[in-house]
Amino acid sequence: MYHLVLYFRLQDVNLMRIFKTRWFNREAKSHTIKDDELSEAINAVLQGKADNLGGGVYKKRLNQNRDRAIVLAKGGEHWFYTFLYAKQDMANISYRELAGFCELAKHYACLTEDQITALINNKELVEVRHVSKN
Repeated sequence: MYHLVLYFRLQDVNLMRIFKTRWFNREAKSHTIKDDELSEAINAVLQGKADNLGGGVYKKRLNQNRDRAIVLAKGGEHWFYTFLYAKQDMANISYRELAGFCELAKHYACLTEDQITALINNKELVEVRHVSKN
């Protein structure tokens, strides 16, 4: 229930932003994963339809269950797609990789709006278009 309340509150004031790293953007294109799927996937995460790995790290199925994405959260306001892998190539991320993603999530959580803007301008981050279902 908390996730649904958070989702509607953020959607109403349009604070939620979704990003993908430069690496993730390139991989998503090669896997033919579009922004509308990424946007819908974050909505599903907010509804509890993802694996919460702890420390602001989530694993979400994409591309008709063929791929897995690692998404990092910054307080429900910002979501960062950071890693993508094919289910057939790798069953899960390792404990060591999870620890690295948790550390990265802490760094993303400390980013200011100015720092995020700089990362976008330097093409390190790409903002995901939000899809309206109206």
